[in-house]
Amino acid sequence: MNNSIEYALQTQLNQSLRFTSSLGVNVAIHDEKHGFWSESAGFTDINATENIDNNQSFYIYSITKTFVSVCLLRLAEKGLLTLEDTVNKWLPKISFTDSVTLRRLLNHTSGVPDYTSLKEYLPAVRENPSLPWHHEKVIELTCSGKLDFEPGEGFYYSNTGYMLLYEVIEAVSKKSFAEVLKEEIFDKLDLKNTYVAHEVDTNNILTPGYCRFLNSEIKIENVIPRYHPDWCATGLIVSNVEEVVKFFDAVFSGKLLANQYLKEMQTLVDIGVRQRWYRKACYGLGIMADPESKYGIKYGHGGDGPGYNTWATHLPDFCGRKLSMAVFCNTSMIEHPYGMISDLLRVLEDENYK
Repeated sequence: MNNSIEYALQTQLNQSLRFTSSLGVNVAIHDEKHGFWSESAGFTDINATENIDNNQSFYIYSITKTFVSVCLLRLAEKGLLTLEDTVNKWLPKISFTDSVTLRRLLNHTSGVPDYTSLKEYLPAVRENPSLPWHHEKVIELTCSGKLDFEPGEGFYYSNTGYMLLYEVIEAVSKKSFAEVLKEEIFDKLDLKNTYVAHEVDTNNILTPGYCRFLNSEIKIENVIPRYHPDWCATGLIVSNVEEVVKFFDAVFSGKLLANQYLKEMQTLVDIGVRQRWYRKACYGLGIMADPESKYGIKYGHGGDGPGYNTWATHLPDFCGRKLSMAVFCNTSMIEHPYGMISDLLRVLEDENYK
């Protein structure tokens, strides 16, 4: 990008950060016309003395679901499974009706209860942040009773559904979840700083991440050194903004999926809930979408959990060109950083930069 665009983006990012509760933010943008930009604003420490670096690693939280979907679709492309396979076919220990298919887990229309919505979940995380539930406990709590609704008859965001997909990937491949994602995605795209986390970050690989709810005093603290990533039973990826943008570019340019499976991923169901930043909120296979945004259809996924709030988006026709963006905040916030994304898009749609 040229200097004037970079200056305008950095100025806007600095201003936008002030209107959030985050200490710091990393951003990467790939604009088909103007090229690549990666920068940061704010601080990495609670005393606001150390500037945040723009290539630091974060837990990407639920953006992991997009990686899981792409991985599963690649396995389908190889003929190892189909989207209409029942969960029971691959996980005989699960006694759901045959209407619970892989497709319905991917687009959250399965009716499988969400374990993070259980009343026991947050107190358990707070009491033992370094001692996560095993998959067997999640299955016991969410997969032994009734579904929330008849499969295909509603939408409810279910992390349990993606935990089951994690297990399906292992059952189909006969390899670990981490190995399969590395082979199918990370290595294909040369994502050297992206991996599945399974241990508490005691080596300070990740940028500090701040929140209040992991202690009884509701005190702001860096929770990363004691939060275990396996509390995200769906699988939890570590990455940075530049590599997530590279991944989103690859997905929507067809580098990872044949056209048939990319179209499957983009087949949307209406969430049925009005959201502040989406004119029409929809969900595909591991991807959120707004087909009525001011820029045409907008794809993306957010993630939030202890310490971080993340979002990645792809616009296939932003002012006549393709654009991908990732925004990672180092503080748990009430809402995703949609406002920052909108502010930066307004800079790039300015007549001076079209």
